[in-house]
Amino acid sequence: MDGVELLVAALTLGVSTGVTEATSAVVRDAADSLRGRVRRRLTGRGQEALRLLETEGTDSDVWQVRLADELTRAGVDRDEQILSLARDLLARAEAPGARTEIGPVDVRGAQAVQFGSASIQNITFN
Repeated sequence: MDGVELLVAALTLGVSTGVTEATSAVVRDAADSLRGRVRRRLTGRGQEALRLLETEGTDSDVWQVRLADELTRAGVDRDEQILSLARDLLARAEAPGARTEIGPVDVRGAQAVQFGSASIQNITFN
């Protein structure tokens, strides 16, 4: 994976997972750090480049191509510090425990539901 592909993958991950509440704080922090560094590099390129970075439509191939083009023009794809942050983000996102979501759960008819690890719930039904 070349530099621009690495960056687009990492930035897409940061937006597509929404770096949600179900994502570990370590992954959220890594995504925020990467996004901040890239934002600083794109600031001089104008509002269009910044808009591309903040766009939520990351599933679009057009968005990815346009972002890759802006990253290349700004030289972000050759910035070793930013590339290192992108590698770190992707590694953290793939690490065990990076995502804490449990998937779809059907609780129809349930009288008491609790999610989370190492939690205690005491229920008295009268």
